[in-house]
Amino acid sequence: MTDNYITLMDGTNLEIKVSFATIYYMGKNKTLGKLSKKKNPTQDENLELAANMIYIILRSNGRTVTFDEALALTPPDPDEISRMAEEFTKRLDDYKKKVDAKKMSIPNK
Repeated sequence: MTDNYITLMDGTNLEIKVSFATIYYMGKNKTLGKLSKKKNPTQDENLELAANMIYIILRSNGRTVTFDEALALTPPDPDEISRMAEEFTKRLDDYKKKVDAKKMSIPNK
């Protein structure tokens, strides 16, 4: 299995990808911003953070899901949650770099 997939509790593999919809749902999700800034989150906070990430990824992939459904799909393994958070952050940073690169313009001579 590659790093850009996470196995959900129902056995499906969810691709971790970032699109405009991902950014949109992240902006609407205030809990994700608060929890991601904490230095030493508790286990419950890690699970909530993972559930929010899964919710956002599912929604941005076009699936209609509630937060409770995303919570039920969240794997309880702390290592899997850490790997997912790292991969999600990496993909988000890559997306932001692409957007920033498109904003830059080459001056005309």
